[in-house]
Amino acid sequence: MANVGRHIFRISGTVQGVGFRPTLYRLARDAGLGGWIQNRSGTVGLALEGEQEDIEGFLARLPSAIPVNASISAITPQAEEPIDHISPFHIKESGFDEQSQVTIPADLAICPDCQGEVLAPADRRYLYPFTTCTNCGPRYTVVHGMPYDRERTTLDAFPLCAACQAEYEDPANRRFHAESTACPDCGPNVWFEQTADHGRGVADHDPLVAARKLLANGGILALRGMGGFHLAVDAANPDAIAELRDRKRRPAKPFAIMARNIEAVRRICDLPTTAADLLQSPESPIVILNIRKSPPPNSPLPTPHSPQSTPHFPLPTSLISPDTHTIGVMLPTTPLHLLLLEGSPNDATPPFDFLVMTSGNQSSEPICISNDEARERLTGIADGFLMHDREINLRNDDSLVIEQAGGLQIWRRSRGYAPNPIFADPPLQHRVLGMGAELKNAIALGFEDQVVCSPHIGDLSTPEAMDAHERVCGELPTFLSRQPDCIALDLHPDMHCTRHGNTLADRLGVPTIAVQHHHAHAMACLAENGRRKGLALVFDGTGLGSDGTIWGAELLHVDGSRYKRLATFSPVPLPGGDHAVYEPIRQAVARWHAAGITPPGEVLERCGISEEQAAVWAQQCDRGINAPLTHAAGRLFDAIAAILGFTPTRTSYEGQAPIRLEAAALQSATEATLPFATTKQDGLLSVDWSPAVAAITKDHAGLWRSADAARQVHRAICDASLAMIDYGIEQTGEKAVALSGGVFMNRLLTRMLSDALVSRNVDVLRHRQVPPNDGGIAFGQVVIAGSMPQQEAK
Repeated sequence: MANVGRHIFRISGTVQGVGFRPTLYRLARDAGLGGWIQNRSGTVGLALEGEQEDIEGFLARLPSAIPVNASISAITPQAEEPIDHISPFHIKESGFDEQSQVTIPADLAICPDCQGEVLAPADRRYLYPFTTCTNCGPRYTVVHGMPYDRERTTLDAFPLCAACQAEYEDPANRRFHAESTACPDCGPNVWFEQTADHGRGVADHDPLVAARKLLANGGILALRGMGGFHLAVDAANPDAIAELRDRKRRPAKPFAIMARNIEAVRRICDLPTTAADLLQSPESPIVILNIRKSPPPNSPLPTPHSPQSTPHFPLPTSLISPDTHTIGVMLPTTPLHLLLLEGSPNDATPPFDFLVMTSGNQSSEPICISNDEARERLTGIADGFLMHDREINLRNDDSLVIEQAGGLQIWRRSRGYAPNPIFADPPLQHRVLGMGAELKNAIALGFEDQVVCSPHIGDLSTPEAMDAHERVCGELPTFLSRQPDCIALDLHPDMHCTRHGNTLADRLGVPTIAVQHHHAHAMACLAENGRRKGLALVFDGTGLGSDGTIWGAELLHVDGSRYKRLATFSPVPLPGGDHAVYEPIRQAVARWHAAGITPPGEVLERCGISEEQAAVWAQQCDRGINAPLTHAAGRLFDAIAAILGFTPTRTSYEGQAPIRLEAAALQSATEATLPFATTKQDGLLSVDWSPAVAAITKDHAGLWRSADAARQVHRAICDASLAMIDYGIEQTGEKAVALSGGVFMNRLLTRMLSDALVSRNVDVLRHRQVPPNDGGIAFGQVVIAGSMPQQEAK
């Protein structure tokens, strides 16, 4: 026993709620090692007893042997001591270590093993909608304290039956220490509530049968999922989709669909291998895919539930995703969703191959998470509710991912990804709470070498959304046992997130740091790519600049907490302020006015406005009456889309005009472009779009709603971007550029610009883990504030 000892380690990373302790238990026993493993506040304690050589070999093999959903960021030695004998390896009761690095586990979609059990008639969990194991199920949404153990989750309300307890204690079982495990005898229950019959005849003693009958009869179902409620309709029923749009006041914004299986997805979408793997991954996000122009050869057609379903193509995609040629698709994320699509032997309703599955909320509100909240807020939308009593402590919407410029890019970071940490190198100098932006809000908490971004919260335009933001700001630091040293805010003083940040800072007695919006975008992309310095091209719709104007087409040279503005688009007025964002024709008038153009009457008539309206808005621009100056690239897209006839009179969701313009441009292959001019003043390059506006106005009839014209717009903006970047490289010597901001969700522009930069040997840095839109702002705020020297952060 001379060389035998006990070595104690602390393991940090994603090590709780992912089957980490059971796996190490089995590995250690198989290796003949003794000792113990223990959940702590956010890490795992590991004691290994045995020969030094055996322990070193075990640690070397460990990273490649851990569960697929786990990750190790550090194995830190804590103690080493001689022992007289080797004790059997065991799992110790959880302990607390307030100084440890806490990682809250992310929610995971149903795994193949649990799917098999749910659909197997001989299994005791057959048709049970809350079947989970160590590889899947709720984590973040049910936790109310760390370490992650059942008694600190909402599952604590369901004591395990003898059979589940035996599985929980059996090292050979995949439910060994699975904290969310349950079965029909001891777990949560599901039930159906009908709001009004509306002639749909859905009364049934089986809640899933009743819910599926409601869907088959054209009804709207609100169902409680893992992180909140969904609203669902039969995706093959145009009338049901139209009714959902009407009740939810969502006339055109795309809906996501849930497909029964991967074969169903292939029937309607082009499906690259990377996307197929992602759909079937534990994260299982919504993946944006191109809609097939025709069904694949020899593909079986689904059984339509509506006589209006077309035989050659099973879905009315023009109703589901009206403005684009893509559709957001996901697979069943929980057993409840799986059973809703599949049905059961005692159910006369055939399987659904596709359901529209959209967030369970009123327009601009966060998703509902409690049954009472859903009854209050969704009764005017849903015909029936599929509810359960496994409480949701923290809301978590579906994540949204797309393949963008050769790689996967997260557009909404939520279920499956948040709150997994993003690691910061070098480490932060302070603990920082980033409050995010007003649109697509998410907050972030940074400390030491990691930044934890909250799940997507949404636009802070309603009291419900503001309450959700304030709740997460309080809970995230508590769960992570890290109270902030400072709070990072957007430069705009009137944002709710800024006002709340100031209030919170006063309450905590910590300083605030104002971070310019586009600086935060730039740093989010740079830091995600392991850099704190470099060029960044940031294109979006709005953000207060340091000069008091609205920025949004900025080439910045960033160096940590400092930046220099090198290039931008020339400013134009925004007549009516926010009204112009939703009525893009106002922006078209401002562009004409800035270019000194009086458009002919037939141009105005084609665009749907009178000469009197145009004159009033032009006068607003002249006098500066509620007409703030904007540099934003998003606003340029709006204006030109309006001039070319690609926008409705009033848009119904953010980005609708440029989304339509991109969809049209993708139908053309022209290499033609539009003219623009550049000027330099005090070291700032400005791009003037008056020549382009003049060109499309001169040939207005020929370019009206033309795919070639839409593509020319993209080519011109790409050319202008290159001119800006060339100038930045000339000024700084940098040979890499980060692309950030919501405009770079435009796949055509991103591809055009990326290809051109690569051909010039410029390294293109893109977002992957952090959204390019305002969902990534908090991450950038945290890195900037956390990089400041201590004296600057006070």
